[in-house]
Amino acid sequence: MANPSQWLEEGAGRWPPRPPGPYSEAQRLALEELVAGGPEALRAFLRREQLPPFLSEPEVQAIARGALPPAAAPEPAAEPFAGASLDASSLTYFPDRSDLEPPALELGWPGFASGAFRGLTRVEAHFQPGCGDSIYGCKEAVRRQIRSARQMIALVMDSFTDTDIFKDLLEACSQRQVKAYILLDQSSFSHFLKMCKDLGVDLEQEKLMRIRNITGNTYYTRSGAKIVGKVCEKFMLIDGIRVTTGSYSFTWTDGKLNSSNILILSGPAVAHFDLEFRILYAQSKPINLKELSSCRKNKVLDQVVSITVASRDLTRENFLRMEFLYLRAFVGNLKRKRSWLHASREAVYVSNNAMHASPPLTKRNGSLVMRPHWIIER
Repeated sequence: MANPSQWLEEGAGRWPPRPPGPYSEAQRLALEELVAGGPEALRAFLRREQLPPFLSEPEVQAIARGALPPAAAPEPAAEPFAGASLDASSLTYFPDRSDLEPPALELGWPGFASGAFRGLTRVEAHFQPGCGDSIYGCKEAVRRQIRSARQMIALVMDSFTDTDIFKDLLEACSQRQVKAYILLDQSSFSHFLKMCKDLGVDLEQEKLMRIRNITGNTYYTRSGAKIVGKVCEKFMLIDGIRVTTGSYSFTWTDGKLNSSNILILSGPAVAHFDLEFRILYAQSKPINLKELSSCRKNKVLDQVVSITVASRDLTRENFLRMEFLYLRAFVGNLKRKRSWLHASREAVYVSNNAMHASPPLTKRNGSLVMRPHWIIER
């Protein structure tokens, strides 16, 4: 396939080449109108351009509510890993490699060479509700697979709030020393945290479990706003030789109420899910367990979770409220010392250079907490 420079030199086709896949410039412009002006602006644009509607009403409302406004400042660049090579960056306009190393699967990963034998090809189908003695076929099959794990469990899930399945994972890690990697969709991650809190599980103490966030594709508009997609993939790798996949989510409603199905695969097909998980893991983001622990001790996590659960979408107002609650939790941990750190103004009190009265204190949860106040420079 010709590279971009060859398109210009050889004059092959039009420049720039058409983007691959089903791309529509009209739909892109319509999305710009939706993010900028809301559903009414979208409908007006479709009428003006005589375009048929391509979004359902739930999709329109979800995009309008979930679009994140432009950031006030650019996001800080991620720090390169210690093992990152210095020559990984590319000087071309179309770089072939990232200049950052992907996150390591530090707990270990089953070693299978390309094309290695992963067992005989087998397929098991389970449906829920089932027939006969197995009414809850999907949930029972998932739990059996977790109990059969001996080395590693790698899970990708859109929503994970089933306490029975989570307890099985904890038991596999603590009693059989099974390593567990869990990738959860960012939009439902707060529900997973709420489940852990209700069970009294401290994720920071789970040394054989790695939990990370992941999102779908991100669409950036010309104004800088962005629309973040969700992860709808659902599969679980067991020891690198079996995979469970299907429409079943690890929730109580899918386990008891909803109709769903799963397939348990073994053989060469497992290699594709092995590769897909490692790709998703490289795209995922870590969670700060120490930060979550600090929020839990200050009883702020309940408020953060309640905001997310109530809205189900990260609007600008809820985003700012969550940021405020996190900052309040950190300020609550500050002790009265000679130098006072002001998180909001990043100022430091020095007795020789500033006129400063005793900081006002307020009693909260049995401890004294410093209220925000001003520092007057001489």
